[in-house]
Amino acid sequence: MFDTIIMKTCPVYPNLESVAAEKIAYLDKGTTYKIKDSQIPFIKYYDNSRTLVLQVSIPKFLYGNNVTILQEKDIPLFFQRLHERLHELFQIEMKTEDWSGTERLDVCWNFQVGYLVSDYVREIQRLKLPFMKPYSYGHLETAGHKNDSRETIFYNKQLECIDRKEPKEIIDQAHGILRMEIRPSYKEMKKFSPKRHAVELLTKSFFIQMTEAALKPIQFTEVIEGIPFSWLKSQHYDIRQIESVLGFKLLQSQFTETELKQLYKSGTYDNGRGLARRITFPSQTKLAPLKIDYANLG
Repeated sequence: MFDTIIMKTCPVYPNLESVAAEKIAYLDKGTTYKIKDSQIPFIKYYDNSRTLVLQVSIPKFLYGNNVTILQEKDIPLFFQRLHERLHELFQIEMKTEDWSGTERLDVCWNFQVGYLVSDYVREIQRLKLPFMKPYSYGHLETAGHKNDSRETIFYNKQLECIDRKEPKEIIDQAHGILRMEIRPSYKEMKKFSPKRHAVELLTKSFFIQMTEAALKPIQFTEVIEGIPFSWLKSQHYDIRQIESVLGFKLLQSQFTETELKQLYKSGTYDNGRGLARRITFPSQTKLAPLKIDYANLG
């Protein structure tokens, strides 16, 4: 449901003396402090305004990876563990309602589409969405639409995990996942929660509102002709076998069996015909709509 969040709270009075000296970077002549932590990757404290700012991937904080989808029931656990960690670091007591002024919140979902990930990315890249500018990265790896205030991204989650050198079990878990991430605008967050309280935004209601709006204009009407590259990569057959079958099927479409047997050596024709029966090529693939089962969010 959600991934990265940047949120803040004030006034707060952390005990900076309790933090090891090598974990604190002093910025702006000692009025701003950046704290290094293994669990919370970004912590800043502004001494003048007594403001604490955090950036954290909620699923990574809870599960150790962001392939696993966050569930609504995990939100209270996130705040509990976050406050426990902040108490360990700074000896401060925090409440869930203290976190306001959310600056960023990534709304996300994993669509399991098998070997069609690249095809979805290509088709999304081709779409023209109202008031949004399309862009792409890599070879059918990422497609997005954005304007000055909001952004919607679709990408191959397994390729991202490979690039980041994630453990094999995480890479395997990401197989076939088309990842959607939505970065709402300040206006959208403020309309839902006037003070952009994190606890009010990290809800099923906000998730549904953002994803419904993002998915509504995503319509796939064109049929995909030919063989998807992702299908080729998903096959256990050697590329030379696939290449051979493509040539064999072309000859089958133009000549009779009697004629072909005159061209092949003894047994070669039967081998080619057998392999052609085992390899089934996709034909005129139409991408299924991207849907979320909101009743089973957990």
